[in-house]
Amino acid sequence: MSLSHRVINIFFFLLLAYVFVLFCKSDDHIRIAIAFIGALLFGITALLLNWLTLDGVRAAVLFGTISYGIGDFTGASVVLGFFITSSLVSQNKVIETSDTHPDTKRFRRDGGQVWANGFWFALFMLVWFLSQSEVFLFAAVASIAAANSDTWATELGGNYKPGKTWLITTFKDVKPGTDGGISIKGLLAAIIGSAVIAGVFYLVNQSTPIDYIIALSAAGFVGSLIDSILGATIQDKYFHFQGELYTISNNIINAISTGSASLAIIITYFFI
Repeated sequence: MSLSHRVINIFFFLLLAYVFVLFCKSDDHIRIAIAFIGALLFGITALLLNWLTLDGVRAAVLFGTISYGIGDFTGASVVLGFFITSSLVSQNKVIETSDTHPDTKRFRRDGGQVWANGFWFALFMLVWFLSQSEVFLFAAVASIAAANSDTWATELGGNYKPGKTWLITTFKDVKPGTDGGISIKGLLAAIIGSAVIAGVFYLVNQSTPIDYIIALSAAGFVGSLIDSILGATIQDKYFHFQGELYTISNNIINAISTGSASLAIIITYFFI
């Protein structure tokens, strides 16, 4: 497990413990305990099925505990909506070859991939729980909408019978699957992927005005576009910091794009 994963895990563990001890009521304690047990069982199962690495399990347990334990039914529904729909469209193109079975392909997410899509959701859910200000709930949901939008665009637009593809920054023809590449099919998939999460949120919060739901969907789509722009411009680029060489990975791009969706809905909230 890398240092960054460890720091994020420790950060959310301490923040969750702080909220649990000082701000939760008895009903909250029970829900968080149930969420932890459920997330732990899922993590163990995912590890045995080679869906997650060990550090991925640690991150998933924390993320799952926050999703339902703090986010209640709304948080759990949105995360399940992302997990189920993204799994349905995913072709599991990230592979790890077994030493004993070199031709066997296994798809395993690590802690970095979990937090790349879930960091802002977990953070804003905790802030919403403490403040009870709905703007932070919208910010959390928008980050998942962006993650789902990007997943749908990548899988359906870049991997499944891809059509003509252009680089988002120059509109030059590129091969399908190129970082920063967009297509008509991919853009439509991105719109639908974001709308699905907004729709799930609306199903469990039907008192929410429709203009907020539309704004959530739009923010998720914007996050997906920002992901493409960053993918075309800075992904896999190297930079020096304090004598060390770092690379801007896909996980960093995902974290920035999901965070940008949260920022977009926060800004939009005050204009609606």
